[in-house]
Amino acid sequence: LSDKMVWDGAEKLPDLTLTMAADYQAPGGGMSYFIPTDDRADPYLSAYTALAFNWLRRDGYAVPDHVQRKLRQYLLNFLRNNAVPTFYTEGMTSTVRAVALAALAEDQQVERSDIERYAPFLKGMSLFGKAHFAKAAMMVPGEQNRAVEAAKAILASANERSEEHTSELQSH
Repeated sequence: LSDKMVWDGAEKLPDLTLTMAADYQAPGGGMSYFIPTDDRADPYLSAYTALAFNWLRRDGYAVPDHVQRKLRQYLLNFLRNNAVPTFYTEGMTSTVRAVALAALAEDQQVERSDIERYAPFLKGMSLFGKAHFAKAAMMVPGEQNRAVEAAKAILASANERSEEHTSELQSH
């Protein structure tokens, strides 16, 4: 962004967002978009919120303990039980679980058995899911081989173009 870009009040947004987080948390710990009820808790929003909490904590912000604790429990339940929305496809489920694994692994909440349980679903994950599965596996002692497996799956989805073709595209 240009140095001329000014966003008045931007420095207050992280603290304000963290203060408001509890207002969007369902009683069961999941995060919701508007109405915080368990039937409206969204697993993907919850997993991604946990990632965002990790980023904010790393940057020195205070994430409310009670919100984070309930969110971790919700995500662990999502991982270890069949607590999946009925409209989720198998690929959606495995991808969202990979994001949850990555968020929880940063907090040392993931065990080897969690990584092993989801390794067979790697092929069905989106590229985003595979990247988060790799991240989670790298953080769990003894699971680095699963991280390598995920990295290979990521690389297998890449497309390469010849230099000649790339140069042609760049000239247009």
